[in-house]
Amino acid sequence: MKHIILTNPVSGKQRGLKQSIIIQKLLQKYHISSSIIVSEYPGHLTKLAHDLSQTAHCRFYCVGGDGSLNEIISGIIGSNSEIVVIPCGTGNDFLRSISDYNSLRKIIIASINQKAQKADVLKLNHNRYCINILNMGFDAMVAKNVDKFRKFQFLSGKLKYNLSIFYTLLSSRNFHFKIRLDHTKIYKGNFTLAVIANGKYYGGGIKPCPNACVNDGLISTCIVDSTSLFQKLFFLPSYKKGKHITLKQAHIDQVKEVVIVSTEKFPVSIDGEVIYTNKLSAKILKDAINVVYIPKF
Repeated sequence: MKHIILTNPVSGKQRGLKQSIIIQKLLQKYHISSSIIVSEYPGHLTKLAHDLSQTAHCRFYCVGGDGSLNEIISGIIGSNSEIVVIPCGTGNDFLRSISDYNSLRKIIIASINQKAQKADVLKLNHNRYCINILNMGFDAMVAKNVDKFRKFQFLSGKLKYNLSIFYTLLSSRNFHFKIRLDHTKIYKGNFTLAVIANGKYYGGGIKPCPNACVNDGLISTCIVDSTSLFQKLFFLPSYKKGKHITLKQAHIDQVKEVVIVSTEKFPVSIDGEVIYTNKLSAKILKDAINVVYIPKF
């Protein structure tokens, strides 16, 4: 098995390469030879992971955030390669679903003798993938507005996200959707947000779908009815802690396929990357990739 450290050099306040060197030295202590490859452009990690997986069984160490992880998983689906997730981004939220640690050193040490296990992936329209969470509406606007605070490098990822929430609240906009779940249930009308989840966390620890699990073969969804600015201020604290599921505005389901359409384009955040579309479909790909889960030791 080849050990390859795939690095997004601009992740983690441009600490990606420095962390990669630390990982390589840690692996050397355990007599594991590895190579470092640095991403040169958006989407490069997908090509690297795909091409390398065609020639060898690889263990990739993803040094970046959820966006970098998304690129790598998009390249290894259908292969026997595997991923160790290293926290080096703004949110690092998928890691929370598979690891009891957030420490680089503890993750590497625990991964040495840890075999990879299966994890699910969401397949989207236009042959895109999502490893963690898709959010639409208010949530997606928050993800987009985080970019306004990225230049303030002294701010933590969580603080940037909280500032973006307050910035986005100023618009207090709702979105018109028609949402179909598994061809059996339909929601139609104005909504504050809609979440399609594989992982449990996003935005630095927010839990829109507290029961989500990355290897249960199910999509968890959270659909929130249209709310006023005052209602948002009341709802958001519970939402951030995952305590909103009993509130009447929130509709929680577990399904295998979701289709969302609208008469106008709406924002969608795919593992932190925001796009605009007027139709989105998502289905679960059971056991699509190999991930190294990190339990306590």
